[in-house]
Amino acid sequence: MPIYAPTLPPRPEGEVQIRPLLVLFRFEWQRLQRTKVGRFFGFIFVGMFLTKLIYIYVRYLLETQAALKEAQNFTNKIFAQGAHFQAGLLDPASYLLWFLVAMVGGGLIARDTLHRVRPLIYAHPVRPRDYLLAKLGFATALPFVILLPYVLGPWLLSLLIAGAKGPVWVTLPLNLIPAILPMSLLMGSLAVGASSLAGTPRSGIAWVLGVVLGASAVAGMLHGLTDNVQFMALNPIVLCLAWPQLMCGVERPVFGWGATILGTTAHVVLWIEVARRRTLPSEAVL
Repeated sequence: MPIYAPTLPPRPEGEVQIRPLLVLFRFEWQRLQRTKVGRFFGFIFVGMFLTKLIYIYVRYLLETQAALKEAQNFTNKIFAQGAHFQAGLLDPASYLLWFLVAMVGGGLIARDTLHRVRPLIYAHPVRPRDYLLAKLGFATALPFVILLPYVLGPWLLSLLIAGAKGPVWVTLPLNLIPAILPMSLLMGSLAVGASSLAGTPRSGIAWVLGVVLGASAVAGMLHGLTDNVQFMALNPIVLCLAWPQLMCGVERPVFGWGATILGTTAHVVLWIEVARRRTLPSEAVL
């Protein structure tokens, strides 16, 4: 009986034609479903999602019930329903999502490095490009799948209970779904790049958090020394806050389009290149 390494996906049978990229992607998804980390964070995100829906419904009651009119006037001073409110639907989830990306993404490549299975994977009909795209695709799809219900859930509830006059914009998916795409790509590329630098899954988690917090510290230091807010575009956490604000047309976003696009592109290109170099066949030695 053959002994497979801990993270080596089983090779599909000869008559089943499945692309190696999809096999690797499916394997990572199934592994996440079996882990306690996936179930733990899944429970938290579901709880936050239900809280958002309850909040939207309470807003609807405050606007429609005459007996609650005074309470509505009070809450309107605290909770604005303009662009800031629409962009803020993603805020709590995006903050917590960095920890999930670190816990899951930190081991995507580091686990294969620890068990030295990349030579075995490359012995299958798997090209280094397929391997990298599978890891990057999984690390990018994970935050996208988690953030998407935070847009569609409140939007659908608002349409059902109040139509076009609900607290959520009718066009909200057109604003926030394009914002989720660069946010997810930023998280995924950073996680894959940091994981490729680590030798174990635990150190991979530390690498992801270290890169995120380190970039945040450098951005804050440069901002303090130069008093130029554009340096905050080095901070991946702030970049994930800027995209929803820009797409929703917030009056004063954290920074403008140029800095946001440049900062996101710099992070994505840098960490994909790091991961590419660290997953070359010359690096996959026993």
